[in-house]
Amino acid sequence: MIHSPDERWLTLRRKALDQLELHKKEGRVDADILWLLDIVNSTESYYTTSSCSGRIQVIAGRHPGEKGRLRVLAKWHRPIAPEELLLVLNATSEENVWFSVHPPIMHIVARDIPSARRLLIAARNSGFKHSGIQGLGKRIVVEIMSMEKLEAPLRLKGSDIVSPEKYPLLVDAANELLLRGKSRLGKLAEAFKEAS
Repeated sequence: MIHSPDERWLTLRRKALDQLELHKKEGRVDADILWLLDIVNSTESYYTTSSCSGRIQVIAGRHPGEKGRLRVLAKWHRPIAPEELLLVLNATSEENVWFSVHPPIMHIVARDIPSARRLLIAARNSGFKHSGIQGLGKRIVVEIMSMEKLEAPLRLKGSDIVSPEKYPLLVDAANELLLRGKSRLGKLAEAFKEAS
């Protein structure tokens, strides 16, 4: 049976929102962004599929872009202390270890192209310059992402690249980037309300 575009939209939206509720109950949703997800998902023209308010992480792998082959050693959605980084490094014998900061990111499905365009303009105007339309198939997916990013090797081929006495400098820079990205979420919420 062929469903109308409205029926298809409502079915996909309900499925995504049900999954989000399940993930909330399981503690799999970043608490720092829940309030923004609630704003987006309360509208008729949008729903979220994934999100992160920004994070600091330590990963093991040949290089940071090696999706599917990376092992997350530690992940925080909050500022960290240099001692936390030291604990992670001392607890692993991995040959290649990377330290990174990832900016806030959201994937939002828009009901139609005009809605996607309004959302994209609002996101870019609120500092989320690395945003774009990622899909135009069954769903119109808008990826919203800011620019605060850092990737640095801590250990390569078994040799430490950054000495522990330099961790405070690295951690300070990471914490600053993380908080700068998170500070943009309020502006994004206001822009989203105006666009929807």
